[in-house]
Amino acid sequence: MKLLKFLVVLVMIFSLNACSSDEDSDQYVLNNTNLSAGSFDINYLSFDDIETVNVNGLDIVTEISGTGETFQLSTTFFEDGNYITEGEYVLNYSVTVAGEVVTEMTSIEVVSEMGTYEVNDTSNRIILDGGDEFWDVTLFNANELRISISDMYTEEGVDYSETGEIRMVR
Repeated sequence: MKLLKFLVVLVMIFSLNACSSDEDSDQYVLNNTNLSAGSFDINYLSFDDIETVNVNGLDIVTEISGTGETFQLSTTFFEDGNYITEGEYVLNYSVTVAGEVVTEMTSIEVVSEMGTYEVNDTSNRIILDGGDEFWDVTLFNANELRISISDMYTEEGVDYSETGEIRMVR
């Protein structure tokens, strides 16, 4: 009976080890080859941009928030480090100043953009146009790419905070 228990425990240990090694081999590496394996259709976009200006000791906060819909927009990453984004989508956005909504708009955005990119699998980042934009990769596999941005900076005495997310499928 003790031998049977020992064999059952031994089989369970080998089974667990086999499962963990299978999971390790399923990782999808973020590199130019995997990223350029096909075009991505953008199916989600959202952003929040906050600008804070100090006027005579009083902070005036302006927030621009938006979401996209009705996408006919795709991005293609090429293995040589170039990308192109083309198409159009509907953008719904609002502008709030000092807590009051001053503008709510819907517009059709037409995009034709090209540039360069670098990927870093260690930091899970896509760097666009030589470092002008850093996008964190929150999901990457054979079928999906999700990227987000979060940046805070000050320019000419104005504080800026930018966040956004883009989701894409092949």
